[in-house]
Amino acid sequence: MKTLLSIIVLVGAFFAALPFIGNKTTTPEVKHKLDADGNFILNEWVPSRTGKGPDWDYNLKPVQVSERVWCFFGAMEMPTKENAGDMSNSCYIKGDDAWIAWDSGPSYIFAKQAYEAMQKIADMPVKAVIVSHEHDDHWLGNNYYKEVHHATIYGPASINENYYGPRHIDGKDYPGMQTRMIKALYQNAIRGTVLAKVDKSFEETTKLNISGVNLEYVKVGYAHSEEDWFLYLPDDKTVLVADVVMNGRVTSNRHGIVVGQINALNAIKSREWDHLVPGHGFITDKTAADESVLYFSLLKDRVLEKMEEGV
Repeated sequence: MKTLLSIIVLVGAFFAALPFIGNKTTTPEVKHKLDADGNFILNEWVPSRTGKGPDWDYNLKPVQVSERVWCFFGAMEMPTKENAGDMSNSCYIKGDDAWIAWDSGPSYIFAKQAYEAMQKIADMPVKAVIVSHEHDDHWLGNNYYKEVHHATIYGPASINENYYGPRHIDGKDYPGMQTRMIKALYQNAIRGTVLAKVDKSFEETTKLNISGVNLEYVKVGYAHSEEDWFLYLPDDKTVLVADVVMNGRVTSNRHGIVVGQINALNAIKSREWDHLVPGHGFITDKTAADESVLYFSLLKDRVLEKMEEGV
């Protein structure tokens, strides 16, 4: 009897799995339904996510880091439904007549609530959003600032190339990548969030003056991601470095390279600063980058050592 039941269960499982067997070789009617790895794209980007109930309450509390800079510090976790993607750091820079946002967070609702908190400090619009890199926990709030404040979005060209597509891989074109947040978060956290393209990108390090604030947008290239930048405020002696520095946790470095990270840390070290805001972590003083410097130095040394040993 047990044998018969086992056979029935196995046969049922086989038929239930039939739609998924061999999906890498299945040719859909619409070619762009496959991603670069040959997997089906489960859900395409939609103009808006809707759902009943009040918006997610991120309970955001800005922390003043320097004279001009306030930041929101995210949880030391991966993005989950429970933290609604609030697991990275984003900042506001106080200009003479406008705010400048550094990374816009994981969703439209996050960006909206961040602005409402900053509006209590100074009731000014957001004139510009400056993005550090393409990982989606840092820039999915862009469309709030574009739609409501008509802000100019500065950021890496890789965002437009990789998320809008077509991506050119091995002579073939593929659609833009999906974001983690659109699949991970509850509807009342992600609703209203759509991709907003970067308006201005640069080839090299660029100096800007926005609302009376001197800024240096520094290109470090391939480090934590395909294209990383940090923002230096020379008059404020503050540097906003996003994920090329983390403290209190080890970077996944899933898209990065060790040599690029070390180059980025050297570029940061070459500036004069008193305050450093990492992409993840809470330490912002002169020791903020120490953990990252030690980690990548050790990683490089150990790898080279083992290569010399023929491992």
